[in-house]
This record gives sequence, C-alpha cells and structure tokens, in this order.
Amino acid sequence: MNPVIRRSLPPSVRSLLTDISPKEEEVWTDLEPEPETEAVARDGIVLPSRGAGKGEFLSPAKNQNEKISEDESNARISRAVCMLCEGNPSNYTCPRCNLQYCGLSCYQSPDHSACSEEFYKESVLQELKDMGKTEAEGKRKMQEILLGLRQKADTTHGGMESLLKEADMVGDEEEEAVEKVQAMELLSRLAELQQSGGENTPEMEAILRKLEEIGGAEVTADGIEGELDLAERLSGLDIDKLSEDELWELLSKEEQEKFVGLLKRGDLSGVVPLWKPWWEEHEENGSSLIQVLQEDVNEPEKGHNDEVKTSQEDDEKTIKGGKSKGSSISVKVPSISANIPKLSSLCANPSPLVCYSVVNALYGYAFSLSLFNGDTDSLLLEFCDMTLSLSEALSSGKVFNSVQEALDCGEALILRGGYLDREDPLAPARAAEAVAHIMTGRDRRDASGYSLAALSQLRRMLSKARGKLSTEGEEGTRRQKYFQANKKCEFFQAWVKDNVQQVRRLAVELWSEHGKRESVRSGMEKAKTVVEENLKKEKRKRIKLIEELS
Repeated sequence: MNPVIRRSLPPSVRSLLTDISPKEEEVWTDLEPEPETEAVARDGIVLPSRGAGKGEFLSPAKNQNEKISEDESNARISRAVCMLCEGNPSNYTCPRCNLQYCGLSCYQSPDHSACSEEFYKESVLQELKDMGKTEAEGKRKMQEILLGLRQKADTTHGGMESLLKEADMVGDEEEEAVEKVQAMELLSRLAELQQSGGENTPEMEAILRKLEEIGGAEVTADGIEGELDLAERLSGLDIDKLSEDELWELLSKEEQEKFVGLLKRGDLSGVVPLWKPWWEEHEENGSSLIQVLQEDVNEPEKGHNDEVKTSQEDDEKTIKGGKSKGSSISVKVPSISANIPKLSSLCANPSPLVCYSVVNALYGYAFSLSLFNGDTDSLLLEFCDMTLSLSEALSSGKVFNSVQEALDCGEALILRGGYLDREDPLAPARAAEAVAHIMTGRDRRDASGYSLAALSQLRRMLSKARGKLSTEGEEGTRRQKYFQANKKCEFFQAWVKDNVQQVRRLAVELWSEHGKRESVRSGMEKAKTVVEENLKKEKRKRIKLIEELS
C-alpha cells in the first residue's frame, strides 16, 4: 500500500475552511466611489488628494506648533475689544449705536454720553407715562405714604428717628438728622390733618411755617401749585401717543435742568421709591419661626391630609386679605389661583426631585421681581423673559439633585446673562434668601401660602404676556414658551399644595444653605480687609522718613 502523502494546506485555503464568522454583504452599485478628499503629507509636502481641483498647488505641511499659533491668532482677531477703553474685552453692544463696550463704567463714560443720557431720559419719561395720574391721585398717594410712615413710626421703638436710620435716610451728622426727623414728623402730621378734612387750621399754618424755617424756603400755596404744575400739564394729554421729544418739550427749563443735574449726580434712583418684597413679612420672629419649622420637620408626618385640606382656607384668610387676626402687617400679597388641580390628576407618581425645580423657579422669579423693583405691569414681557432665562426648570425642564445645585444654576445664569449690577453684587444672595422667605410662609400654620402666591402671580404674568403676542413667527415661538412655563407653574402649585411637610423641609434646608453662604462671604470680607491693611502697612514701611540731601 502506498503511503499517504500529507501536504500542508495553504493559509488562504485554511482560513476559508475554518473562518465561520459572518461576512459583510457587498452591495454592487453603478455609482463610482467618491474620491479621497483629504490631503496626504509626505516628506514635509502636502500632496493633493485624488479628484482634487487642478488649480490646487502643493504647500508645505504645518507642524503642531504652527497650527496652535495660527488658532490663537484667529481667536485674538475674533475676540472684540471694548471700543471705549480699548483695553478690556467687550461684553455688551449698545442697542442704539451698536458700539461694543465692556461694562457700566464705559457705558456711562463721556465718550458715550449721547446714548446713556438718552437712555436715562427715556426711562424717566417712560416713568412719567406710566404714572399718568391726576393731581388728586398724586396727593392721595403721598398722603398714604406719609400716614403709613407715621403709623410705622408709632409702633417702632425709637419712633421716627430709628425708622429713618434703619432706612439709611439719616446721616451721621446730628444737626442734619434732627432736621430730617422733624421735617418727616411735620409732613406726616400735615398729611393726617389733610386727610381728616381740616383746611386752613391754625395747626396746619404753624406746620407750614415750621417747614419753611427748616427748609430755608417759603412753603406756600404757590410753591405747592408749582410742584403740581407738571401733573396738571400731563393730565389732559394722551401721554401714550406723545414721543419722548414731545414730552421733553412739556418740561419747563427748570425741570429740564433739574433732570440733567440728577443725571450727572447719579441720583435718578431716588426718584422711584424702593419696593419692599411682600415675602419678608412674617407674623413671628424670623429666628423663632425657623426653630419652629425645624421642630415640625423632625416630627412624624401626622395629620398631613388635614393640613392639605385646610391649606386653601388658610390661604384665603391670611394671603388674600393681606393680614390675619391679631396681625398688624398690611402687605399686599398676590392672591392665590382658585383653580389649582390635584397632583394626582396631573401625575400619578411625581419624581422626588420636583422640590428642587420649585426652588429654581422661585429663584428666577424673586431675582427678576426685585430687579424690576416690583413693577411687572410696565415691563411685562421683559420680566417674563428674564424669569425664564434665569430658571432652567421653567425654560428647559432641567432636573436638579439638591438645593445647592438649584441655587448655583440660577446664580450662574445671572452672571452669564449680564444681569448682575456691579454696584449691587449681593443681589444673587438676596434672591436665595428670598426663596427661603417664600418657602417659610407667613407663619407655622401657613407654610405653603407664600409659595402658592408667588407661583400664582407668575402664572398670571405669563398668561397676560402670552395674550400680547401673536401666534406667528418669533412671537408665536415666544408665546409657546410662555404657555409651557405656565403649565409648569401649575404643576408646581399642585405639588406644593400636596406636599406641605416637604415645603417645610425645604425651608429649613434653604435657611441652612443661606447661612453657609453668608459665613463664607463674611470670611472672605474679613480676609480681604486683613490683606488691605497689610498692604497699607507695607507701603508705609517703604516710605523714606529721612532723605539724604545732595
């Protein structure tokens, strides 16, 4: 028998017999393969790819350092510089002249005075438009302010003097402080007499003479008529149809000079009274109320359903009326929506992280309302836009995992959007404190009332702003955003109404977070003071006490 001749199989045959992995199906098409578009670098020369245009030339290849330097130069070219100081990078663009500037100081500089003065002029004239009140309304409102000041001074320890000191209306000079306190007391007494209906009484004449002595000018009927002359001139006109220039012409020369003087001194902010947030009023002392909240949080959740049932009743007694029995607080709190649906009808199993979205939404609301000085009617669309831009819980539905994350996101958007005023760097911290006030409520029996009131006001503002926009184009997109944010506010209201105990937990956590941030800020301020003092000492040491004469 012939021996079997054994031969080794070729590798190609062996792989064909042993490879059992699935093969990629080859699809045959009539289309020609696309030519290579990437250039190939060989020996320092960039060769054009196949199919490249005939007009392309060979160019030397660039190394990594050359590419980085080229990118940096392109970035420097694309980064615009402030056109006023020509030193800092520009962050904003003037909407009037399209000039790029870095901040408020350059915007108010003499080189840009034409636009800035026109802006302040329009702001004041717009304020005059919005006021649009008659002489009687102006007098009545002033009387109400003076009477409210007098009533508050009667209940404050130290009277009018301590009240004015708390409001920083009285300086350190003793004579000036005495004159201001005396003048405010006389004016408030005069308003009380005028409201009672007494005219030309001996007491009123004595008050006018005393005010004349304090002010160093005559306080007569002619002077009062001169102050009310502007209101009379504007009362018979349709201010909305007048342009800014026409309104400016209505002012007398003295009034125009007075306005320009206020503009130069930077005292225009004193024309508009500062708004006091309604959520800062509590029937109990702030610290004791927080202790009560902590005690309630530590207790088991008993009687939770009863609390939810009576929540709306407490809201109508405490929130809608502005005050409850035994309370001297007269703050105009927004009314609560009457048609808040049940949470179960909106979501069967809501996420436990909804609470932090509520915090984020209230943060954007509180910051925007404070920045607009409580005025939401004249700048309704701007208020809604700012609130949505500062709250990703309302604008994009972002989910947060903690109170700190919800607050930090709002603060970051304030800085990124350019809403932070350099003259008021503590505004974001006050907004965080405002959320703590809102979620604390008026008292321990009404922990959710303020939260429901704030969300109700935000819902009304969004609905009103939505009604002013058309359904087409960019306004239609903006209108849809307002609608979605309104629905989210409605969901947050339902959650707050159904989770009163959780709102109390959030209030305690918010006050704790606010305390941590305040301690960090105070520590940084102390460290800054120490560094500044050390620098001053170093400068003193460098000064030569004895100079050698040549």
